[in-house]
Amino acid sequence: MKSEIRELFSFTASERNGTIVLLIIIILLSIFISLQGKFISLPKENFTEFDAFLASIPSKNDSLQNKFKYNPQTINSELPTNSEQAGEHSVYHTKELFNFNPNELPIDDWVRLGLSPAQARSIKKFEEKGGKFESKEDVKKLFVISAERYQELEPFIVLPEKKMEAQSSDNSKSTIANRKAPSIVELNTADSSLLVSVNGIGPAFAKRILEYRERLGGFCKIEQLKEVFGIDSTKFVSLKDFVKVDPSYVRKININSAQPSDFKKLPYISWPVANALVNYRKAHGNYGSVAAIKGCALITEELYNKIASYLSI
Repeated sequence: MKSEIRELFSFTASERNGTIVLLIIIILLSIFISLQGKFISLPKENFTEFDAFLASIPSKNDSLQNKFKYNPQTINSELPTNSEQAGEHSVYHTKELFNFNPNELPIDDWVRLGLSPAQARSIKKFEEKGGKFESKEDVKKLFVISAERYQELEPFIVLPEKKMEAQSSDNSKSTIANRKAPSIVELNTADSSLLVSVNGIGPAFAKRILEYRERLGGFCKIEQLKEVFGIDSTKFVSLKDFVKVDPSYVRKININSAQPSDFKKLPYISWPVANALVNYRKAHGNYGSVAAIKGCALITEELYNKIASYLSI
């Protein structure tokens, strides 16, 4: 028993040598770590020149220090609020009031009227997306113009195109006078002159309706008028009794031969859906019916109801 215990705690010559070397390494590392601060020092930054620069500021321009000094009583009057910086409903001091047409008014002129540059840029983005001011109330609807600012600007808003529409050109007068406008206008066949004969549809709205009709390939139901920019629920109610739709004029897409670009022409179909429709056809063969597109994972019931009338096999 004793011999077994002795063998358990005994070391060979190579094991003893290895243990001694390891202990020496540990001791040397401990000494190095404890003394490294005396041999290694981090570089120190020299702030002498910077301190001298700061000290020179008051002597060169005392007002500079006052300009940047925080003053709770004046800070709010010197700096715009968060809403002003964001361009939302802020009211700047009016710089200059003059008669203006809000359509395509340059940014500089909006700023002259007292708006911030951020507000002016927001208005230009509205116009870039097809927005147009057809009445003074359209200016009031802009979220970047507060009610207070609108009250100041309203007397100076001039819309020449409205005057032209009220007076009307001789050509448009003679066209409408020479033919009696139908009581109900069919949206898929009407031209601009027929559309403007409907009370509430001016030249601008007529142009938008025709452009959207072309994108759709024709109207399937009159409710699609609400998808035309500027025609909200209230305006739709005033128009719906004077228009009708004949779906037989709708331009259809053949789902068995159409490519993604053909599907994408329909405003309701995104690129992922267009690609999915073609890939599904390639994987499963030609569609047997329009309803067969429901097998495509991206075709929801809501989307199917929107696009089915525009598809054929």
